[in-house]
Amino acid sequence: MSDAATQHAPEPASSQAASKPVKPVLSVVVPAYNEGRAIVEVLQHLLGVLERLPVPSEVVVVNDGSKDDTAAKVKSVPGVRLIENPVNLGYGHSLIRGYTAAEGELLAMIDADGTYPAEALLELYDLIAKGSDHAIGQRTGKNFQRLWSKRHIYRWLCQYVVGQRVPDANSGLRIFRRKLLDTLRGDLCLGFSFTTSLTLSSIMSGYVVTHTPMRYETRVGHSHVRTKDVLRTMQYLFQLIAVYNPLKLFLPFVFLAFAVGIAGTAYGVLKQSGNGFLLAVIMLGTMFLLIGQAAQAYIHSRMGLYPAWRLRQREEDPSADA
Repeated sequence: MSDAATQHAPEPASSQAASKPVKPVLSVVVPAYNEGRAIVEVLQHLLGVLERLPVPSEVVVVNDGSKDDTAAKVKSVPGVRLIENPVNLGYGHSLIRGYTAAEGELLAMIDADGTYPAEALLELYDLIAKGSDHAIGQRTGKNFQRLWSKRHIYRWLCQYVVGQRVPDANSGLRIFRRKLLDTLRGDLCLGFSFTTSLTLSSIMSGYVVTHTPMRYETRVGHSHVRTKDVLRTMQYLFQLIAVYNPLKLFLPFVFLAFAVGIAGTAYGVLKQSGNGFLLAVIMLGTMFLLIGQAAQAYIHSRMGLYPAWRLRQREEDPSADA
């Protein structure tokens, strides 16, 4: 055989298969903003943990307009993909940008500040393998308990929104299926509250959400959470409950109007006061108006969800409407 024929002969099938890159099943996105002090150690440790998983994986770092040497530090770690935000876009925006570029059907996140143990990803993956749609690392330890009272109030608000216990709504370490991002994207916050929005909307949409305890470590560097982020979280909780269960927005005011109306009636009877009876009429009338408004809001929320649900049913079973 001539040299030319040898040069153009096709490679054996086994050689081609060996050279073909393996598509990752799990994609871990690491949002980073001015995390140059810790990110190299975090990434190296994360890569070592991912080698222990039974599926191929990838690590995608989104540098959110850092002003330090975060990008240079990431480039020094082999096996990591880097995405650059030209300006600081925010925590949730960076995560969504990373997930859009990621290839895996399973998506994960971990912060770049060293607070989350990468080993917990092994337990979270086991929960996904057993049928969970969304597995979350529940933070424990003294570094998490310092602000117990504030976190307790926040946890209570989240539980009121979804109507069930939520061990940790805004943990930054979790694994979930890509379908959650595809179906819930319109309800996800682009800022600090991304994790809260992902947790609560997953629960309220009927996905299987599970938690596993993990130790929350000391942060390297300074926290980027500001007071405005807390206020935006409260705003998001209001938006979420308005979309998924607006009845809960009205219930406290309905009960308050009823209680004041009963008190006004009792006062009017005992004191023979016209003002008491007038207050009772006004409050009870307000209560019925609120009930009607709550019913209307609920109907509107169901109408908004119904077409999307019906469309998904048609895609899965075209004969459903036959």
